[in-house]
Amino acid sequence: MCHSGGYSQVQDSMDVTPKPPNSQDNIEDCVMNGAKENVSCTCDCGGSSSKCAYVTADDIRNQTFETSDAAYNLYVSYARCVGFGVRKGDVARGKDGSHRRRRFFFNREGKRHEKFISNPDRKREHKALTRTGCEALLSIYFDTKSSIWRVRKLVEEHNHDLVPQCLVHLIPSHRGMTKAKKAQANARHDNGLPTSKIMGLMVGQAGGYDNIRFTKKDLDNHIGRLRRAKLLGGDANATISYLLGKADVDPMAMAKYSPTSENRLANLFWADEISRADYQCFGDVLAFDTTYRKNKYRKPLVIFSGCNHHCQTCIFGFALVQDETTATYTWLLENFMKVMLNKSPNVMVTDGDEAMKVAIRAVFPNASHRLCGWHIQKYVTTNIKNKSFAEDFRKMFVRYMASG
Repeated sequence: MCHSGGYSQVQDSMDVTPKPPNSQDNIEDCVMNGAKENVSCTCDCGGSSSKCAYVTADDIRNQTFETSDAAYNLYVSYARCVGFGVRKGDVARGKDGSHRRRRFFFNREGKRHEKFISNPDRKREHKALTRTGCEALLSIYFDTKSSIWRVRKLVEEHNHDLVPQCLVHLIPSHRGMTKAKKAQANARHDNGLPTSKIMGLMVGQAGGYDNIRFTKKDLDNHIGRLRRAKLLGGDANATISYLLGKADVDPMAMAKYSPTSENRLANLFWADEISRADYQCFGDVLAFDTTYRKNKYRKPLVIFSGCNHHCQTCIFGFALVQDETTATYTWLLENFMKVMLNKSPNVMVTDGDEAMKVAIRAVFPNASHRLCGWHIQKYVTTNIKNKSFAEDFRKMFVRYMASG
């Protein structure tokens, strides 16, 4: 069975309804795809819509824009029609901080710095040279009298071959999922379809890979972000429900969390009955350690630990935080204090992070701050390449710890 026949059968079974002519989704697709005589239009307008017209250099020169983003979008449409990619360049600001000038370059503008080419100690293989020093660009400026953006300079000439239209859809600046495509993918994923099947359906519906305007990797990334980040569903919701359920059964177990403005999980802290009891007995010295993004969600894992009267490690609590800023650490330490009945430690041991220092001074002003011995030894062996010094330092450090 040929691929086209297979797609047709799948679409019939899914009851895929063709989009009406000149629908908003179609127009959005046409603007993003930049239709031309040899560029297939994905809607039913046949290229008759002004949105689907082929963009020329004169269309840009004679145009004014309300925002710089509007100029960028038009230049991207022009680049797709011609066959090259675009990236945003430098910005000039006025005294009030507002944008006064913007430039958009061809994605091969400039050249790779010489130090990355002639480095004799390089261990990895050189990547292919993609920069050609092409001077194609669009420069715009803000006309303060009329409060609109105007074109200052447009360079059309290229010093390289342009990308064929059949491959333009693979350039990063021309790739991206529209809201309609994301909604379709979300609905099909919620009904149990894997991303490979979703991609096949959408490719068949669009009439080929060159019309769909994104790759399977883009679809995988979109589905992955939804799976990891949603607070009202998925792993985050299951985790919070589990921890709050444990707290209902065991009054000594507690969990605290905070959402983002988009209703996604930002920070999560939890401690059980044993951890809270151990802290009341052995919480005079508190170690505050961050395991940097060692989980599949790429979030820093914070471990609160100490030492009991048998010199054994005690765990006082865990946390997953969205970032390593002072605000996040302050929230974490404040909730740690609430869970631990407002008992403040006498000594805080950390790896010396500046954001931690500020948060500790704010929440535990009377606690002494000390650096972690393991991190000190690590930095010595990493930064000082003298083996005898590192060994002598380690022996001295061990004797110091034993005497203290």
